Amino acid sequence: MRKKNEEEDESSSEEEDEATKRARLRQTEQEADLKHAEDMFGNIGINKNRSATKAMVVADPSDPTSAIDLSSLPLFNPNTKDQFLKLRETLTPILTANAQKGQYTLFMQEFTKQIVRDLPSDQIKKIASGLATLSNEKMKEEKAAEKGGKKSKAAKSKATLVANRDTSFKADTTSYADADE
Repeated sequence: MRKKNEEEDESSSEEEDEATKRARLRQTEQEADLKHAEDMFGNIGINKNRSATKAMVVADPSDPTSAIDLSSLPLFNPNTKDQFLKLRETLTPILTANAQKGQYTLFMQEFTKQIVRDLPSDQIKKIASGLATLSNEKMKEEKAAEKGGKKSKAAKSKATLVANRDTSFKADTTSYADADE
């Protein structure tokens, strides 16, 4: 019984060694291919960390030597509902502060397209439906605000006289009929 266990351990370690050897050979072959491609094309278009997450580095304009990698911050790597909520609550005020600028609408159209591009179509439809609902509500609010501030046509055309001053002391009360004689 003991011999069987030892033989199984040896065979499994040999299999692991073969698997490890194949993985190592595959890795060295890929590295050699990449090196040949670099020699042929130079460093143009070759990214050594293609599978890695793209780092979003923001440089400080006042100090070019200091830079912040935003992708390394925990805020930008949410996993739970609360973390996504915190991300939304952080980004919303920053983005909406620019709502009065001329390019904001175009920016938001392209931004939302890029954000949802990797989602399945049914999820994109849900998001679009939510935006359509928001648009309809906003239109109703705008119409209600216009109606509240508008006057009816009869009220607009009706002329009124507003007399605020007492003009009795300046009124000409002399009789001109007696003046002709």
